[in-house]
Amino acid sequence: MVKGKLLCIIACFTTISFGVDYTTSVSSLYNEGSQKVVGRLLPTVEVEIIEKVGDKVKITFEGYIQDGAENAIYFVPNRRILVAGITKNTKFDYEVVDTIKDNGKVWKKIKTTFLSDEDEFTKDVNMLYKQADTMYVDNCSICHALHDKKEFNANQWPSIVNSMLSRTAISKQDSYILIQYLQKNAKDMQ
Repeated sequence: MVKGKLLCIIACFTTISFGVDYTTSVSSLYNEGSQKVVGRLLPTVEVEIIEKVGDKVKITFEGYIQDGAENAIYFVPNRRILVAGITKNTKFDYEVVDTIKDNGKVWKKIKTTFLSDEDEFTKDVNMLYKQADTMYVDNCSICHALHDKKEFNANQWPSIVNSMLSRTAISKQDSYILIQYLQKNAKDMQ
């Protein structure tokens, strides 16, 4: 009986690994105490898993917002690399970590906390980027020469990928990882 309990305890602790992780897909966000989806977290976002809460995990993550558009959380200022989108009428708490001015716009770097589904994380973001690169090479050179990742800026890549998506074997879900990868490796991200 003790051996069975020990195995259960080990299995429970290996299912969720607390600390820094990365989202592997578009992940639903929830407020604590609710099953209603209040937003989406994009793939490759760095999160910290704080604790397990029922069938969810409590996570915290950072990003940049602008006054009047707090529901769009971005990876860096002045690039449309979305970290999370929160539904319009959802109020949420955040801590302002820093405030910067970039190209005449004021950006707040924030840290916020939500619940998310527990099975959508990995410790190895490079594995996700390798998967995205393979997708890019295997699909985006079928009809034309492969574009260098640095050929376009971060704001151009989503439109380019979405305009070509129907001509490839890339699913809509996988396209989010590909777009994040190309945006974070774009010519204006160095």
